[in-house]
Amino acid sequence: MENRRSHSPGRKSSQSPGRGSRSPGRTVATPDRFIPSRMNQDAISVSHAKIMADLTDKDDENVSPSTKASREQMGANLAAAQGMRTDGKIILHYEDKPAPKQGTCSAQLLYQSSSSAKVKKTHVERHIPTSAERVLDAPELMDDFYLNLIDWSSNNHLAIALGGVLYMWNASSGDIQQLFEMEHESSFISSVAWIPDGKYLAVGTSDKEVQLWDVAASKCLRRLKSHNNRVGSLAWNKHILTSGDRCGEIQHHDVRIPEHLTASFKAHSQEVCGLKWSPSGNMLASGGNDNTLLLWPGYNSGGVGFGGGPLHTITEHTAAVKALAWCPFQSHCLASGGGTSDRHIRIWNAQNGRQVSCVDTKSQVCGLLWNETYGELISGHGYAKNQLTIWRYPQLEQVAELTGHTERILYMSLSPDATTVVSGAADETIRLWKCWDVDEAAMKKKLAGAQRSTGSSVKAKAKPSIQARGLR
Repeated sequence: MENRRSHSPGRKSSQSPGRGSRSPGRTVATPDRFIPSRMNQDAISVSHAKIMADLTDKDDENVSPSTKASREQMGANLAAAQGMRTDGKIILHYEDKPAPKQGTCSAQLLYQSSSSAKVKKTHVERHIPTSAERVLDAPELMDDFYLNLIDWSSNNHLAIALGGVLYMWNASSGDIQQLFEMEHESSFISSVAWIPDGKYLAVGTSDKEVQLWDVAASKCLRRLKSHNNRVGSLAWNKHILTSGDRCGEIQHHDVRIPEHLTASFKAHSQEVCGLKWSPSGNMLASGGNDNTLLLWPGYNSGGVGFGGGPLHTITEHTAAVKALAWCPFQSHCLASGGGTSDRHIRIWNAQNGRQVSCVDTKSQVCGLLWNETYGELISGHGYAKNQLTIWRYPQLEQVAELTGHTERILYMSLSPDATTVVSGAADETIRLWKCWDVDEAAMKKKLAGAQRSTGSSVKAKAKPSIQARGLR
């Protein structure tokens, strides 16, 4: 399956989770040797069918390239022994620094309804550090492509799930708080998402529920129990919380009312691993392990309406679609990234569902984030280079490549001042990258708005510090 290591969440009472226990259920079975002289033709056919079934493993994104290569070679040997024809997938190769080959599938731009939607550009040369500004040790950070375990709030608090323990890291002061720990040894946190104003945190779990937390009061306000499997994806749209589970079901919860479940529907045939509402709240993008990207309508007459199905069903990706990001400065522009067998970043016009451009990144795409000031996109990657890459939009030209993680990057989030990217990887480290300079005018406007709406302030230039408690 996708997970390459077996871990179980730490259960120490201290605020620093131990490395002694490992996280659950991540082992890969090693196929037996192929010995053609000991098999008759019927046995060969059965073995070939089993191996080809392995190649369509529903947790394909957690399977390493070497395991895939072994399975494909065995399938080819079996097919040859029986005289059958086989069309294998391309096997990825690990290299130190493959020469970047960038290109676009289409040079056209999204349709612009007004001049205010033009892409922002900057001609000022800047230095982009290629190494992390800070490194946090994160023992028991789960190596699972389908989960979403890090989120950065508008109040400059970073929520980090380590196995069954949830931590809050105050990026302004460097203080660390353990918010809670799962009750059962085998349970773990599968997703986290802050409400836009940063007051409440939604937490999805392996116990099929979604918890709502008042972080300032360290209090669980509600437990939403309507899913039938682990909840790996969460997204907020004002007071509506959208959740996706391993069965492919998407649910909408109105957290203001007792009967919270307002809509529930089977969206994907496999696990929902990506959910993002557009900035306007008029459209929802969902990505699944079934390699599909779905675009849904948003609010309609005060509620969430779907008209019996998605607006657009997009099937161009050839691997799981986890990485999703709506452009903050160009309406109806959506970026998506595919898993190991796809490796492409694709830009979509969400109004008509058409692809505008794409680029082959040569790596599994695990996360995407936009920067409005510079008109750029940053991607986080897994197999085979484990890097962050900054792209110039709309050309999708590579601006910089940031390296340091030794295993695949699985989780990403952006600081409230839009200058720093946090990445979490299977190497059990969290790294902070100073990718952009702060836009002073934009931050002053944003801070003034936040103070009017919540009465609180956000420190725009706060630099995270390292503490030897839980994360160090």
